Amino acid sequence: MTDEALRMAAARARAAELMPYLATALFACTPVRSERVPTIAVDERWRFYWNPAWCGRLSVPELAGGWLHEVGHLLREHLDRFTELGEPSAKAPLFNVAGDAVINADLVEHGVTLPPGAVHIGQIPGAERTMGAEQIYRLLSEPPATPQAAGLSPSEATGDCGSGVTPGRRPWDLGPAGATEAERGLDADRADQIRRQVAGEIRALGTAPAGLRRWAEEILESRVDWRAELNAVVRRKAAEVAGVRDYTYSRPSRRTVPGVILPAMRQPRPPVVYAIVDTSGSMDRQRLTRCLSEIDGIVQRTGRLRTPVQVVSCDTVTGDLHPVRSVDDVVLTGGGGTDLRPAVATVARARPRADLVVVLTDGDTPWAPVPPRENRTARYVAVLVAGDRLTVPGWFTKIVVP
Repeated sequence: MTDEALRMAAARARAAELMPYLATALFACTPVRSERVPTIAVDERWRFYWNPAWCGRLSVPELAGGWLHEVGHLLREHLDRFTELGEPSAKAPLFNVAGDAVINADLVEHGVTLPPGAVHIGQIPGAERTMGAEQIYRLLSEPPATPQAAGLSPSEATGDCGSGVTPGRRPWDLGPAGATEAERGLDADRADQIRRQVAGEIRALGTAPAGLRRWAEEILESRVDWRAELNAVVRRKAAEVAGVRDYTYSRPSRRTVPGVILPAMRQPRPPVVYAIVDTSGSMDRQRLTRCLSEIDGIVQRTGRLRTPVQVVSCDTVTGDLHPVRSVDDVVLTGGGGTDLRPAVATVARARPRADLVVVLTDGDTPWAPVPPRENRTARYVAVLVAGDRLTVPGWFTKIVVP
């Protein structure tokens, strides 16, 4: 390893010391030395490009700040978020600057040393600490819609953090032919797993800057009160919350008294829960992440009862059922068209018999007009992650996740 590479490794280690909850993300990145990149940048496969001449002029603390900055873009999915705005590519530098400002606000709050020319919230008129990248981007987009007009210097206004932040292949990006085995980087599924892991560590420690804590809650927080949903099933199926014994006349007691019918004791069982995840092409990463958050909410609620949630993914083809005790156990396959009816039928036939069937989808699927005859008594819940859909039949309890 060269001296330059050793300094970059030392800077990454220093970054992990400063923000240990980001260590998983930092060490998931693949460093790539490149003289074609002007400063530092990342691509969507989590490759971290660094210019040896530029990095050689920075101190190790400043390089550590650079590592934390670029990882911040990847964690916050700025590339996908700009793409979802549907804005022209000519405005991508404005969004890059907006994302820079949001990330740097957290780093400054934490006392991190940033490289020269870093963008700060206070340099953007009207920007506030609690704003997200999209809000600051709108401020920057107001006429005359240039970063320089917002008071930023040319060096601050023209920063390019790479194709991992805004769309478009860069000259320094490694293509499939140019990357070695060690430089292949991460695929989208692994990147999402890392985001959830980092968010969990941020929540557990509770010492991260405010912006990172808000981001972690958005990633992890279930929007549905699964405690209420599951308790409704428990009440209907077992009359009481799991673990409490009570009397029932549905089955006579083994003890007999002449002329008297004695009740038997019953211990309600935990509800059997199945979850169907829509993995069709219309379900983008943000929607799938929301689905995983809801599954995590279900798992957290049922985990206490020691009953794994059975999860299956479906586009038009139904995948295998997987018992899930942690959201990391979820296996998602698909990417084609949309028809969740086969998955609902599969779950209805499954054993043990479902008490609660949760369908997580954007709603753009054909729906059966009646519950499957194999299990008409289960509670069916449609969790809609892309707004309301009037096509959901009445035998589903419909929950729209904002």
